[in-house]
Amino acid sequence: MAFNADASAALVFLILYFILFVLLVLGYAIGRLHFRSRYTVITLHVAFRLASQATGLAFGLIGYSNVGLLVAYFVLGAEGYFTLVLCAYRFLISWHYHNLESHDSWLEPRLPPNTPLRDRLRDSFTLIGKKSRPMAIMHYFLIAANVMIITGGSQLAGDVTDVAAYFANVVSTPKVLRTVGQAIFLSCNALLLFCVLYTIKQYRRENPGRSVHPTLYILLVAWPLLFVRGLYGILSGVYPPFNYFYFDNYDSDGLKDSFVISEYILSTAMEWASCSLLMLTYITSRNDPPKLPPKSWASAAEDKEINSL
Repeated sequence: MAFNADASAALVFLILYFILFVLLVLGYAIGRLHFRSRYTVITLHVAFRLASQATGLAFGLIGYSNVGLLVAYFVLGAEGYFTLVLCAYRFLISWHYHNLESHDSWLEPRLPPNTPLRDRLRDSFTLIGKKSRPMAIMHYFLIAANVMIITGGSQLAGDVTDVAAYFANVVSTPKVLRTVGQAIFLSCNALLLFCVLYTIKQYRRENPGRSVHPTLYILLVAWPLLFVRGLYGILSGVYPPFNYFYFDNYDSDGLKDSFVISEYILSTAMEWASCSLLMLTYITSRNDPPKLPPKSWASAAEDKEINSL
């Protein structure tokens, strides 16, 4: 057991994520954050990353003889990226609710406040009909990618006992599942850029002469970080120098320093920076207008009244 570069990097980001976790907990404790808000999704992301960094630290200390820790690190890391991409969409949708003239979102139209939770969950996955919403497509794609990555990780855990055995056997199916899952994540993230740019155009059209809302700029800055993270996720499955299971990336002390640097700069640092930027929108959104009832609710009420006559 040695405290090598991999263990050191894992510990650094474990501390950095713990700082974010403490800030979120304090926000809930003093009533600044609410559980039924977008910040719950980002708290879930931070929790997954804390677990991922803890397993990464354990793998760095124990070494490549325990592939189970490495697989756990992969799966938890995938859950972290899944929740982070989802969180970016949730922050954009929340911004729509507060700042667009309609006080609604074309990604996910609002439901009346008395809608039961079961109906909210059902409608969030509706693709056809009056209640269809584009965000439902993202939900299906993100869940499919998540299942692929978890399945691939589970197959890895069942097929090999250490990294050397994995490289010798060249287990292909789990690698394909992981790569396809990461590609879906990257596609969803690419679509996020279009959504942010379209929102900026819509905001300028509704507010001529006003500067773009700073929260939208933050989302725009966070996007390339998320994209780099997603691209690295694909490369880590097909490009040997970025692959944990490529045995030449190890020496007698564990993972080589060059591999650790690329992993933590292109993956973990990208996620941490994106998460920090999303949390920063708390400051830029403090003076946002209240979330008023959308115009669609009034139209629906009028239609209902007319139909009842």
